[in-house]
Parts: sequence; structure tokens; C-alpha cells
Amino acid sequence: MNIRLQRLQVTTRQSLEEVTFSRAITFLHGPVGTGKSSVARLVDFCLGGRLERTPAIQLEFVAARLYAVLGGHDRQFERTSSDPSHVRVTWERGQEMGSVNAPLEATATPIIGDNVFNLSDVVFWLCGLEPIKVRKSKQDDESKLVRLSIRDLLWYCYLKQERLDSSFYRLEDTYKRYKSMDAMRFVTGLYSERLNELEARLGSAQESQRTKREAVVQIRRFLKEFDLATEVDLDMQLQQLNVELDAARRGRTELEQQHSSRTHVTEPMRIRLRELGQEIEVRRAALADLYQRIRDQESLRSELITAKVKAARVESASTLLAGVRFEKCPCCGTKVTSDRFAPTQACYLCGQNEEPPQAAAQTEALQRDLNSRIDDLEDAIGRHRREVTPGERAVGRLLTTKADLDQELTAELVKYDSAFVSVVREADRSVATLQERITAMQRMARFPAAIQELERDAGNLQGEIDIVRSAIKAERERLQHADVNITAIEDTFFKIMRTVTFPGVDENDRVEINPRNWLPRVIHGEDGQVEWSFFDAGSGGKKTLFNVCYALAVHQVALENGLPLPTFLMVDSPTKNISRDINREMVSALYRYAYELADPNGLGLQLIVIDSVLVAPEDSGVPFSSRLMNHGDPHNPPLISYYIGP
Repeated sequence: MNIRLQRLQVTTRQSLEEVTFSRAITFLHGPVGTGKSSVARLVDFCLGGRLERTPAIQLEFVAARLYAVLGGHDRQFERTSSDPSHVRVTWERGQEMGSVNAPLEATATPIIGDNVFNLSDVVFWLCGLEPIKVRKSKQDDESKLVRLSIRDLLWYCYLKQERLDSSFYRLEDTYKRYKSMDAMRFVTGLYSERLNELEARLGSAQESQRTKREAVVQIRRFLKEFDLATEVDLDMQLQQLNVELDAARRGRTELEQQHSSRTHVTEPMRIRLRELGQEIEVRRAALADLYQRIRDQESLRSELITAKVKAARVESASTLLAGVRFEKCPCCGTKVTSDRFAPTQACYLCGQNEEPPQAAAQTEALQRDLNSRIDDLEDAIGRHRREVTPGERAVGRLLTTKADLDQELTAELVKYDSAFVSVVREADRSVATLQERITAMQRMARFPAAIQELERDAGNLQGEIDIVRSAIKAERERLQHADVNITAIEDTFFKIMRTVTFPGVDENDRVEINPRNWLPRVIHGEDGQVEWSFFDAGSGGKKTLFNVCYALAVHQVALENGLPLPTFLMVDSPTKNISRDINREMVSALYRYAYELADPNGLGLQLIVIDSVLVAPEDSGVPFSSRLMNHGDPHNPPLISYYIGP
């Protein structure tokens, strides 16, 4: 999953701050309290994570904007402090541009196409991947399938400082442990497409079974409301209708015998037809107006998205050229002196009075206004589109009703001879109505048999459910033997531990990972009588080192085998609880191994390291950037350059 971070823009109340990431290695260093960890937190925040509300964030933070490359194309993630439930995603791919305010939680209706419902789906969609579905509850085989979230994969891409000496892969957390296990199954390929299809088939069969059983309950309830719950009730209703039909036929015979005149019955039809014609014209005019509104609003939405992309480009250009000063006239080449104009606050080049730039506030206000206008137009277009279908259906129903009434009126007029004939026709209509009701009742008499058929189908589905469950079990057993990637992680993990001289690990040890719980364990010695895991490591320094080595092993195997894991790793304080002076060789070896995973061409791991002291790579050919963050240093400012506080 090729994801490359380019830069992070942070809008504060007084400034626009920017952090640029190297395509290979970025190192942020400096004293405590300068915003180093906040950089990683804000990147995670733009990708749907929670933001720690430090005093500086509470007082000064307005919005964050992350520029990244997903699927080989530029993407932009925006999130404001005032909207905790959405992330604005904007993309540009050739002539194709788009922008959507993606919710963190899935919505009832898709936000893109037919299969994208939230931010996680948008990220997978932009990367050209289809997320797998896993059981929501691992204890209930009939629980519904939910999509694996990108947040579950990012546990292995962002090692937080506060969790480095605890289990960052959440194996100690009952709920998150299962999500972490699902993520590793997805990455290593133990969750196969066949298994995914079988589980989807199982979910479909279970849903069909529940639907049929619910249909039986609803049909029985419906019949009971009309006193038709049993076949006896249906027979009684049929007998009553037959009695009424005989009476109607006798009445029709009496009319012929009496030959009395009756009021003609076609006039109400004509009145109704005129009313239908007027109503159809009104509804068609309303639909035409609705179509025009949708076209106008879609055109305006496209213009706003184009304006938003152009505003982002102007903002980047303004940031880049903000500090440029001319030494020579750009027109004639004459050297420019700064004291040619008075007053002194005038521009030294053109003589115009300078005003303090407010680009950050203006740009942010413009971005918010454009986002708000785009969302308003999206809502308006959605409402109008939802109004179109009922309107079209209403016109269709009216046209059908009018056609039926026209046909009926034509038939009546053709057969009309006198008022007597009209009355007779009305009597015939009553007879026909009763006959139709009897026909409908005879059809309803088949309901008990249909109920029994549904119950048999539900029972047969149970057999299919059992077969699919057996196939799922067999597929899981087969995949347990397809452990090439797991073995590679075990070997790489052990290699890294030996390379960094992990305390207590020697050449006779080995690493085992059980796919049932994904807990890495070190088997000590040739006899294997002693084994230990992260939870048995003891000191905080060993736990930190254990976590970093394991994360590097997972990423190395993912890179070497093309596994679907994001290609960046952010590590906040990898030497936490490890003394640099005492363990100098260990620290150097750890950084050296991590840096070797970064490819100069930007095809390997993109590593973002946050630590107090800079450790530069020995290989000068690897793209490397570092930033010192220090209070009171204008050349190396903290994240929020003007902020001085707790």
C-alpha cells in the first residue's frame, strides 16, 4: 500500500506552519516541549486519529492539512479542530478532481460511487484496494461482517511515545486485540480471498434465513389482523363473498326486469380525467424546474472544487515566495536601494505602503468557506435528486391511472345506449369487483402453503450454513500451513534483535509467532525450556526495543513481499528508556538497520523519526532531512513558532 507523506501544514491563530517530509528519512529532534510529537499526532489526526489536547493545541490550533501521494497521485487531507467527526479529502488525477467531507464512521448511504462509506473506504479506494470484511464479534459466528479499517493497519505505522514501552499492537486489549489480529491476517495473506468469499456467503445465507423466518412471522401477523390466520378463516371469508356475489347478480337481473332509468355514471370519469390532466402538467413543470436546479448546482459545485484546488496552489506559492526580496530591478536590472521612498514602511521596490500579511487567516477562511459551500451544494443536490424519483413515480402513476380511466371511459361510451345501460354497467362492475375479491381471496388461500414453503427453505438454508462453516474451517486450516510470510517475519525479527544486540538473545534462540494470537515469543536456548514475550521482557527499555524491532520486521517483510501495509513508519522516541551513553552501540545499530530499509528512490520505507538527539545516516546517498526544533531560535523554531507557554 504505497502511501508517501509529502508535507504537513498547520494553521494556527497567528501563523501557517509547515513541516516537509523527505521521501526516505525525516528526523525531528530538539528539547522537550517544542512540538516534535505533535507533528506525528497531527499526521495521524489527518488520517482519522485522535489528537491529544495539549495546552498549545487547545489555545492555538485551528486546522491541519496533510499532503500525501496515494496510488501514485497527489491527495490532500484536511481536518479542523471544530469538526471531530469528518476529514475533508481532495484529490487530483490528471483532469479528474474531487473533494468529499468523509465521515470517520460509515454512513447509511455511500459518499463515493456505490461502495465507499467513510474515510477508511476513501483511503483504500484511492490506493486501488478493496478492504476485507471480518466478523464484528469473534465469539458469535452469526455476527455481521464489517470492513477492516485503515486505522487498524496504522497501529503498525505509528509507534506512539506513550505506548512504546507497552504493547503498541494492542494485544493486551480485549477488543482491539482481535482488530490487530485481523490486520495481521490481512497483511500476511492468511485472510484469503476464498475465506473472505466464504464468510460473505455465510453472512448472505444467514441473512436470507433470518429474512425468511421474519417473513413468516410478518405474514402470520398480517393474516391475523384480517382474521385469516387459518384455512378455516379463509373459507368463511370466501363463503361470505360468494353470498354477496349471488345477491349482486340477483340485483342485476332485477334491473333488467324493471328496466328503470338511472343516472349516467360516465360524467364523474370525465371530471376525474380533467383533474388528472391538470395535475400531470403541474408535476411535469415541477420536475423540469428540479432538473434545471440540479444542473445549475452541479455546475457551481465543479467551479467551487476548481477554485479550492487553485486556492491551495496559490497558498503554496505564497508560502514559498513569502521571504523573497529583490536585489535588482526585475525589469531593467538596476540595483534596488531600500531608502528611495518615504515613509520607511513603504515597499522598497514599488513605493506602496506595506501592510502586514494575513495570508494564513484569509486562506483558511477561504478554504472553510469553499468547503462549506461545497457541502451545502452536495446537500442541496442530494435533496433535489431524492425529490426527482418520487416526482417521476407520481407522474408515472398518474399517467397509468389516466390511461386506465381513458380506456374505461372509451369502453363505457362505446357500450352506452341509455341511462338504463349505464346503471346496468354499474351493477356489472359491482359483480366484477366481487369476483375479483373472490379471486384475490382464493390466492390468499395459498398463503398457508407459502408459509410452510418459507419455513422449509429456512430449514434447508441451515444445511447450507453448516456446509459453508465447514468450508471456512477447512480454509482456515489450509491457510495456517501457508505461513511463508509469518516465517519471514519471525526470521527477520530475530535477525534484527541479533543485529542490535538485544539483551539476552543469542544465536541459539529462535522466534515463534502463533497465528492464533499473533504474540511474538523468543524461545531461549537449544532445548527451548525458557520462552518469553513482550510482556515478560522486564525493563521499559527492553520493551521499547522489542516493539521497534518487531515493527521494523513487519515493515521489511511487507516491503520485500509486496504485502498491503502502508509504506511509512513514524516512531516517536525509539530510544525511550534506553541510555545513549551506556548503550551507544545498540542505539547506533538500531538506527543503522532502520535507515537501511529506506530506499533512495522512494520505493522502500519512508521513515519519520522523533527523538531528542539527531542520529544521521552513515550513507549520504539516502534522501535525508532533519529539523531542529528549539524555543527562542528563529532559525530552528518549534512547531508553533510564536507560542510560548505550558
